Amino acid sequence: MSLVEEIKARLDIVDVIGAYVPLKRSGKNYKALCPFHEEKTPSFIVFPETQTWHCFGACNTGGDVFTFIMKREGVDFPTALRMLAERAGLSLEDERGTEDATARLRQRLYEMHAAAAAYYQDILHRHPQGEAARAYLRERGLNAATIAAFQLGYALPERQALLTYLRGLGFQDDELVEGGLVIRREDGRMYDRFRGRVIIPIHDAQGRVVAFAGRVLGKGEPKYLNSPQTPIFDKGRLLYGYPQAVSAIRQRGEAIIVEGYMDVLSAHQAGFRNVVASMGTALTSTQMRLLARHARRIVLALDADAAGLKAALRGVEVARESLSGEVEPMVTPTGAVRFTATLDVDLRLLRLPSGLDPDDLIRQDPKAWQRLVDEALPVLDFYLQYLQETLDLNTARGKAEAVRQMAPLLLEVANATERDHYIQRLARLLQVDERALAQDILRWAEPSKRSRREATPSPRPEAPTATASAADLEAYLMQLLLRWPQVLPRLGDRLQRLGQPEFHLEELYDVRHRVLLQVLLTRLIDGNLSEDENVLDDVDADIRDYIHALRERANALPDMGEALAEQEVLATLLRLRLRRAREVAYQMRYLMEEAEAQGDEPLLLTYGVQLGNHLRTIRQLERLLPVVMLGY
Repeated sequence: MSLVEEIKARLDIVDVIGAYVPLKRSGKNYKALCPFHEEKTPSFIVFPETQTWHCFGACNTGGDVFTFIMKREGVDFPTALRMLAERAGLSLEDERGTEDATARLRQRLYEMHAAAAAYYQDILHRHPQGEAARAYLRERGLNAATIAAFQLGYALPERQALLTYLRGLGFQDDELVEGGLVIRREDGRMYDRFRGRVIIPIHDAQGRVVAFAGRVLGKGEPKYLNSPQTPIFDKGRLLYGYPQAVSAIRQRGEAIIVEGYMDVLSAHQAGFRNVVASMGTALTSTQMRLLARHARRIVLALDADAAGLKAALRGVEVARESLSGEVEPMVTPTGAVRFTATLDVDLRLLRLPSGLDPDDLIRQDPKAWQRLVDEALPVLDFYLQYLQETLDLNTARGKAEAVRQMAPLLLEVANATERDHYIQRLARLLQVDERALAQDILRWAEPSKRSRREATPSPRPEAPTATASAADLEAYLMQLLLRWPQVLPRLGDRLQRLGQPEFHLEELYDVRHRVLLQVLLTRLIDGNLSEDENVLDDVDADIRDYIHALRERANALPDMGEALAEQEVLATLLRLRLRRAREVAYQMRYLMEEAEAQGDEPLLLTYGVQLGNHLRTIRQLERLLPVVMLGY
């Protein structure tokens, strides 16, 4: 964790801003008179959930805790960093040393795992004791190409085989233990974690080996032994087979999630290369968002038993929390307008035949597997089927429970015709009046909770999807400007021709992006701006690592040429503005609801005018974006 991220983790933005401005709770947020301009009506809002602030008044700007301190105190970033570090009880010198040590350790662990993977592969293919593992893989139907593509290997049964090998390469005992490859007992004796097992390397999104799974040969427990969590491995943030699958996922626009390693191996060998695995754990929002960058359709392959049904429901809940897309207006039965997040990814559920897992089915009948994928049920169809299997829909209690479970899902259907279709089906299933059911469901209308996005560069050098957060768009915009800084001089003219305001620093909420843009603009003014120049020399040391990671991703972007790069920069900036405008419109509901509850008609009118202005901005940007993307 960088120093900037550590400070944000330790400090609550409400406490920091509250020391400067008297904040008043407003729902789950806080409001105050803006400290940056004179006003009589509070328009300055602090959002604890996202740890950001925004002025809905004359300033029309916002940011994080660093941008607030810089603006309020009139200081530069290094000064704000020192002030907040002191408040957080951190020493800049100590933290910098710790951060450098952590970076060195992570690099050593990457090198160690690469060496271990090569060692295990060599044992599988060349060592006489590897024959048992080779026979097992042949029995599972895996060919040489699949074994090589996934770097499968074998761990000798000796207690210190890998330990001795890695020591010989210069790795220290503490590093081996920290990386999870070796276990140290209380008496100090050490031994290999994986012994006498087929080794399955686990890769991160960049394709680096970060962990292993070991499959026992013959009988033994556990069947699969996994690496523990380490500084480079967090099971909840990765999907097995993702680096091998991402190209096919992007091409097909579809990802299939299975449970086991062998399921992935069999699927890829049979030509189904868009398959990944959750490695036997519950799905996480990070995993779902990783797939949503490339897939418009995500299929969950589930066992037919009760555990499979529960896994399906967990997967749907995770998807609802992490894959919410645009904010749509919805009219409630009273005529009021609410805003609700819609599920932007086509999530499907595949139920396997009883007693079969994907590995079995694919090896027995690949066409049957493809048919099940094609016929995977949409979430609402699955839920309707699930309700019939689990509830007594002849009773009032069963019907009420069915409405309780279905209402949040129905509200996330953006298309009114599709929503009405499912309301009709539910009404027939429950044998109730359709109109009364529709009104009952609309009373559940509440905005879906938005997950807090990590303000870090995306793991892959891809353009953000339609569901990308403002933080994702900011990071991508800075990647583009790092790769093609020469488009900056022309950006102002392009915006003016579109009737758009100039691009300015305060549009960026992440202070690290502001620092980087300031460097680029300074070089532009000095006439010292070129694509090949290393701008990191001018970046403050405390955010240099972040910018370096951003630069690596920028260099990995496809070479689209300067003209297309300029078009992409412009389109990304407009998408960022559109996302911000939608978020502002979404957030203003809190102000309007509070004013309405207090019976403050003048204040309600003021907020209504502001909301109208933002909605006009949204409509203008929605009209401009297709024009720009078509090559205006």
